Amino acid sequence: MALSNFSELKTSIADWLDRDDVTTIIPDFIALAEARINATLRVRRMENVVQMTLIKDQKRYALPTDYLSMRGLKFSSTKIKETTLVSEISKTDTSIALTSATGFTTSGTILIGSEQITYSGISTDTLTGCVRGANDTTPAIHVALSEVFQIYTSWTAGTSLSDSALTLYSLKYVAPEILTSIRAGSQQGVPTVYTMSAGHILIGPVPASTYTAEMVYFQKIPALSDAAPTNWCLTANPQLFLYGSLIEAMPYLQDEARINTFVAGFDRAMQDLQQQDDKDQFSGSELRILNTSGYY
Repeated sequence: MALSNFSELKTSIADWLDRDDVTTIIPDFIALAEARINATLRVRRMENVVQMTLIKDQKRYALPTDYLSMRGLKFSSTKIKETTLVSEISKTDTSIALTSATGFTTSGTILIGSEQITYSGISTDTLTGCVRGANDTTPAIHVALSEVFQIYTSWTAGTSLSDSALTLYSLKYVAPEILTSIRAGSQQGVPTVYTMSAGHILIGPVPASTYTAEMVYFQKIPALSDAAPTNWCLTANPQLFLYGSLIEAMPYLQDEARINTFVAGFDRAMQDLQQQDDKDQFSGSELRILNTSGYY
């Protein structure tokens, strides 16, 4: 039968197991298979590009929820959209007058000091519909001419910085203990390195200004469910989900005799997919050798 969606996959797994008493547990087998696939597979289709703001004086940034492993982290030294306050604002003001709102999106999030504020509209140079103390920050009084930055508050899918006319600088990965030993973890300045710790990215030196960053990473394959019945990997590689789910079913059913057959099928499917991706990566052009003066 077809294996194009979550329902068909569950039916096929039940047929292969020749059991009609495991219907409620089959989604668990599929979830475990997804974890097995995510732990091993790394193909370009899993790559994602997201942007965020490196905020002045902020060192730690939570990773995206679908993060698996890093490909690269860059930032632009060009400051993001910024302006100043026309006049002092209180802790409760919901309209904020800016010196200039040119370049600000029609809705979004701004940063003033350490307070994040969302807004839903712009009237000339005034932000309207402001919600104070967004993202667990604390509302505060801000004096006239305070700096105002438009920011992303989380890693946000969108136009790649690489698509725009910006100079991007790569941040070098260092081990967590190295970040501290080179003093980049406490000093302020232009970021040069990063590390990973407890589900966060740590930037060093701590940004002395506010910049836009771009991260390329391998993301988890979108989980299957009744509400999300398909994804790109199931469409292209249904055998991965079928064999992976059957592997996970064997311990539950105490049927170890067939597990090697399913493991072999799963491993073969993984190897075929990875090899195809490796071939595609270097296809489409003639091989050329790069020397110090250019290509031969």
